[in-house]
Amino acid sequence: MNKRRIGLIIFALLFLILVIGLKFLFTPLITDEHGYQYTVQPGASIKSVTDDLYYKNIIKNRFLFSVLVELHKNGHDIKAGEYLFPKGTTPYKLLNQIVTGSGLIYHEFTIIPGWSIRQLRAAMANNSYFHHTLQDLSDTTLMNRLGHPELKAEGQFYPDTYFFAGGTSDILLLKRAFKAMQDKLTVAWQSREPGLPFNNKYEVLTVASMIEKETEFDVERPIIAGVIINRLRKDMLLQIDPTVIYGLGSRFNGTIYKKDLLAKTPYNTYVNKGLPPTPIAMPGLESIMAVVHPQHHDYLYFVARHGKDGPHQFSQTLDEHYVAVAAAKRLRAQFFNNVLVRYYLLKLFSDEVMRFPLVGGS
Repeated sequence: MNKRRIGLIIFALLFLILVIGLKFLFTPLITDEHGYQYTVQPGASIKSVTDDLYYKNIIKNRFLFSVLVELHKNGHDIKAGEYLFPKGTTPYKLLNQIVTGSGLIYHEFTIIPGWSIRQLRAAMANNSYFHHTLQDLSDTTLMNRLGHPELKAEGQFYPDTYFFAGGTSDILLLKRAFKAMQDKLTVAWQSREPGLPFNNKYEVLTVASMIEKETEFDVERPIIAGVIINRLRKDMLLQIDPTVIYGLGSRFNGTIYKKDLLAKTPYNTYVNKGLPPTPIAMPGLESIMAVVHPQHHDYLYFVARHGKDGPHQFSQTLDEHYVAVAAAKRLRAQFFNNVLVRYYLLKLFSDEVMRFPLVGGS
């Protein structure tokens, strides 16, 4: 066999390899109109992903895809998460997606203002898109993991909607929420009015959590902040019902009794002067800003007019407060009676309908 013939064979082989390679590179792996969803698990290697996609008949040539991985400068540095590979995805595009993290499917998780750390952890545990790591961690260990063992977990995570890729660690999202809360508190603390009776931003967070649990009306938050500040300055008991409820924990059955107001817990502001030892919930920005920019007034008391969440009647003196409490009780009784009347009317009406059904119908 002469050299010319050998050269032709080598050229033909190289050309064939080139054709096979180009065909592999540019032939779409995904032909479905809706694309293909695939999850790269945390800690997965490119080899395990390649094997899995090969067995799922997405990657047609495992060897050529492995060569492509080696030729890619970041081929082994893949990002965990849930991906959508769209129709027309080629081997290179697929590899580039999982290397760069592009095309990840994002899920949302909302921390609700007023949630406790217990409620937050329960909501995260029920979210199947997280990679769960918190189940065996105490609140103390959690704060150690976040690098702040000096802080209690309660109240430390900013209420907001967070977007995350499937398989993201739950503690990673909490790290984002913790940083967001610290950023908000820092800005609020730096912009605070002079002369407020707070030593640090942690005390601001504590008061904000009390306001968050007291009212759902933004217009009331600076007024309630002013009441708390007035009482602190007069060395009065704060007497904030939500702190009593927080201190009771699972013993609270929905109603505060006289014995509850006398309960010996660190959070009972009916028996302990000053602020509770920690926040009692996660406050929103409106509550935080209300603490550092309170409304100035002479109110020392407030009572919810229609129910436990307000709106509230504010009073300057104890006598005014007693009158407001009596009026609130009458309004609640009237409301309750109206509800009962409506219930019995509806029940009577529905019973009549059952006794005398409509003739015909659609």
